[in-house]
Amino acid sequence: MITKSKLIKIAGAGPAGLTAAIILAKNGYEVKVYEQHSRVGSRFNDDYQGLENWSREEDVLEELKDSEIETTWWCKPFDGGVLFDPKFRPIDIFSDRPLFYMIRRGPYHPESLDLNLLNQAKSAGVDIVFNTRKNPEDVDVVAGGPRGRPSAIAAGITFNTQYKDFACAILNEKLAPSGYAYFLVSEGQATLATVLFKDFNNVHQCLKDSRLAIIDLMGINDIENVKQWGGYGSFSVPKSGEKNGVLYIGEAAGFQDFLFGFGIRNAMISGKLAAISIINGKKFDDLWNSRLLPHLQASLVNRYVYDKLGGVAKKAFWYFSGNSAQPDRFMHWLYGYSPIHRFLFPLLQKREIDG
Repeated sequence: MITKSKLIKIAGAGPAGLTAAIILAKNGYEVKVYEQHSRVGSRFNDDYQGLENWSREEDVLEELKDSEIETTWWCKPFDGGVLFDPKFRPIDIFSDRPLFYMIRRGPYHPESLDLNLLNQAKSAGVDIVFNTRKNPEDVDVVAGGPRGRPSAIAAGITFNTQYKDFACAILNEKLAPSGYAYFLVSEGQATLATVLFKDFNNVHQCLKDSRLAIIDLMGINDIENVKQWGGYGSFSVPKSGEKNGVLYIGEAAGFQDFLFGFGIRNAMISGKLAAISIINGKKFDDLWNSRLLPHLQASLVNRYVYDKLGGVAKKAFWYFSGNSAQPDRFMHWLYGYSPIHRFLFPLLQKREIDG
């Protein structure tokens, strides 16, 4: 059991590692975070991403506030948008509650998620050491980002435009094999990206095709100050989140969304759970098994079905998302551990990544 007199060392200053550090520091622990890069969020370039709000009844911002995390970063709720099917047919989606919150990522904008978590950590007394890579055996918590082979790859551009505030996704194999392309606009800035779950070697061509598709579909004629970014995600359902007394959180543990890649919420909550484990002397595996495991299991099943059914799955998702009176409830069911998920997961467990 880790006591308050012990220095807690964390490898990785991403959302998971900084969330754990903030909570621990606010509860009286001395915390040191080691980041291998020279700054936080180095993979990103002020691009827009989504903090999903459909996997639980509780609003994600309220869940984070209850975790002693202040939501000081720029955050814009989206209660709908446009979804295009594989043939580029649009359907409008409207929800009574935010489906996701748009956030900024990266080390440049002062209102990005990464910089605000960094500032909160510093204000709480956390010591951040940059340009330093630590081995797992030298720390108490590993939060160093994706490990192992990629489960998905994302590539995108951020640019200035006068286009209206807008959100859309496109379910087209050419643009994003087994994934989707998305286009987010707010306050004169846009992010265009493709998220691939296979054929990773084609990512650059997919981004080019996605750019052309968005220009054609939206009629955009102003794309200025273009910045590129990219990264990958790693998913698994680990047997344990602890190895040799070290806690693994975020994508270092595989706590990602395997269906669409909305993993920021999982990452931050896993950081919270690691902090609670240390503060209250509870088993980390018990905590994440209760909170995260059902979603991870559902995610594995969702990805398997989505891949197997191919175009049929895309068309079904497009239809039910757009024709549901409560799309948030549909997404909540999709991400919940339903009887269908409980039946299929044991059959798939041996065929997919497992720790």
